[in-house]
Amino acid sequence: MILYHVSSTPDIEVLDPAVAGKNLRNYSTAEYRAWDRPRVFYFTRLGQEDTGIGRIQGTPYRVSVRRNEIYPVMDDPLKLSHRVREYKEIREQEKGTPKYYPANAFEVVATLGEREHGIKGFVYPQSGDSENMIVALWEPVPAEKLDEPFYKEAI
Repeated sequence: MILYHVSSTPDIEVLDPAVAGKNLRNYSTAEYRAWDRPRVFYFTRLGQEDTGIGRIQGTPYRVSVRRNEIYPVMDDPLKLSHRVREYKEIREQEKGTPKYYPANAFEVVATLGEREHGIKGFVYPQSGDSENMIVALWEPVPAEKLDEPFYKEAI
């Protein structure tokens, strides 16, 4: 699966969520309000615009990931979000967080999906628009700078 990212940083070799999480832009801070796990956001097609702000300015990159590593979080076909009790037990054992603390549904799905199925990110429709799918990856991936503009200019 080919994904695209547009960054204000030129000459990136690896798109790393730990680095991206420290350099949030206005267009990504809203995404972090729902869930604070560091991740990098990708478009699923060349020339795709952000539904909230339009075209993203910067250097375009391409990455390749296996389709089975990307989970359709809104559909949740494996019903991972239903396993909150199991997630809370894992969280308590590994982080010491008491079970009575609330669990973020995205973190429940990410934790269980990563452990059991090798999931490295989510795919979902941006702003509910199925024509604008977004992928969020929480694992670093090698990036290749595009030799062409991300957005084609109108003639």
